[in-house]
Amino acid sequence: AVVSTQSTGKIEMQVVPGSPVLLIELIRPDLKYPLGFSVKDGHITTLVRGSIGERAGVRVGHRIIAINGESTVTLDHDSIAGILLSETGKLLLKTMPSQIFNLMLGLEEPEYL
Repeated sequence: AVVSTQSTGKIEMQVVPGSPVLLIELIRPDLKYPLGFSVKDGHITTLVRGSIGERAGVRVGHRIIAINGESTVTLDHDSIAGILLSETGKLLLKTMPSQIFNLMLGLEEPEYL
């Protein structure tokens, strides 16, 4: 017996325009004010609700690729954390989704549909 393989459902896909890279401007007046997010190996892992980071647009699951115009791609965890812990005033972050970052560097294989 042959079973029909025709689909009875409809799938719609939509391409959303825009760059995956976010530019985030943090304002930290003094070191006594925490940025409100955690980083592991350059990846943002947690975010405190109402923090400087959340209000500026920091996103969990993103990779920090630059701080104040300087690439962080080759920096280790301690270097990135050191910069974030010591900066005051305006702090410019450039981030992108970790999955896209990992695909670009060949750290993950794409899943094909």
